[in-house]
Amino acid sequence: MSGVAINKIDNANVYINGNSFLGKAKSIKLPEFEVEMTEHKNLGLVGTIKLPSGVNALEGEIVWDGFYHEVAAIANNPYRTAQLQVRADVSVYNAAGRATEVPLVMMLNCNFNKTPLGEYKPKEATEYSMTYQATMIKQSLDGKEVLYFDAFTNKWRVAGQDVLEVYRKNIGQ
Repeated sequence: MSGVAINKIDNANVYINGNSFLGKAKSIKLPEFEVEMTEHKNLGLVGTIKLPSGVNALEGEIVWDGFYHEVAAIANNPYRTAQLQVRADVSVYNAAGRATEVPLVMMLNCNFNKTPLGEYKPKEATEYSMTYQATMIKQSLDGKEVLYFDAFTNKWRVAGQDVLEVYRKNIGQ
């Protein structure tokens, strides 16, 4: 048997403030974790380089298959932070078939900033696409932290390693 292992995800569930919305979210787009890179070209350097200078805003989207008043009550107040959780089952395959299944869990603190009132057409199901801004994200695979970022506390960990430890000390935080 080869050492190849393939991770496959083909479904997930959405929770808001601890409440399951099983079967109600049509899709969810989690934010892209994008590091802002600043161009650096000075005298003496032959090339131009880009260096990291921060993390861009974290925006995502949830598409609901219908109108849910409990979601609207949370999403229509941008001044209250909601805790969003997405749980997925990761099937791990190797040459012998499915070897195991492990949980992938994403936790986000977010504020909704775009909530539609609906677009209605004859004989077509209405969808509600809501946009949110996340300030904290935590991604864990099989109970192990992969990524943690909190914009309010300047905390950023990758596989448990504190990326901003020295930065926080240097600015007196």
